[in-house]
Amino acid sequence: MIAAPPRIGHYEVLGLIGTGGMGQVLRARDLRLGREVALKRLPDSYKLDAARRARFNREARLLASLSHPNIATLHGIEEVDGTQTLVLELVEGHTLAERLKDGPLPPSEALAIAEQIAAALDAAHVRGIVHRDLKPSNLKIRPDGTVKLLDFGLAKVFAPQPNDVKGVDVSVTLLDLGAGEAPVVGTPAYMSPEQARGDAVDRRTDIWAFGCVLYEMLAGRAAFSGERTTDVLARVLEREPDFDALPPSTAPAVRRLLERCLKKDPNSRLRDIADARADLG
Repeated sequence: MIAAPPRIGHYEVLGLIGTGGMGQVLRARDLRLGREVALKRLPDSYKLDAARRARFNREARLLASLSHPNIATLHGIEEVDGTQTLVLELVEGHTLAERLKDGPLPPSEALAIAEQIAAALDAAHVRGIVHRDLKPSNLKIRPDGTVKLLDFGLAKVFAPQPNDVKGVDVSVTLLDLGAGEAPVVGTPAYMSPEQARGDAVDRRTDIWAFGCVLYEMLAGRAAFSGERTTDVLARVLEREPDFDALPPSTAPAVRRLLERCLKKDPNSRLRDIADARADLG
């Protein structure tokens, strides 16, 4: 684990929120404005890694372009002794992953959460941004019920940019298929088939992940699971979810929405998350 300094710029570090492949997230107090924030620090070992630093900077630029009540706000960026730190809105509450440990959600609660997830994705997609790592642990539910989409560390724009860095990072959300193969970025249980194959992705890969999350909220289990990563990916590529695992009270319109979101062929899949919002409403 990375040792956190007691101060980062004008931020007093209060504690550790979590760690991951792209660094650690700290709880801190802004000594100038008197508010608590979340600080996401790039690991010290990444200082000389241009690809990883570029991905971190890209996350900052993407977040800065988004302003939506269901997306965690980027307040700014600090650099102390060469270590870059994102200053983010501190979102209180539990992640959806933590909530799902207690089992499936009541359909009304699941649909209310899903509608807010769809709103966040819609805002990102309108700006030409695909998240690529939508999953329960990247969704925070505040005590007032507001859902916040977190972590755009793997996000990218739909159209390739001239200076887009194709480097990969070492994290639980990355699979490196080896020399000569395209890097596969994402979390296996929520990756679309095209994402699992390392093909180009667009907003339809987020729509697939949205379907996986909605299915899990209703069924209380992942749409695609297995003991090993390869087992999960095989199911993503070859098998259909068990729609009979959905509760009997699931509305026919919701089941049809899930079926449209989880079409393996992206050309047959729901094309716009705004349509999901309409169905949920």
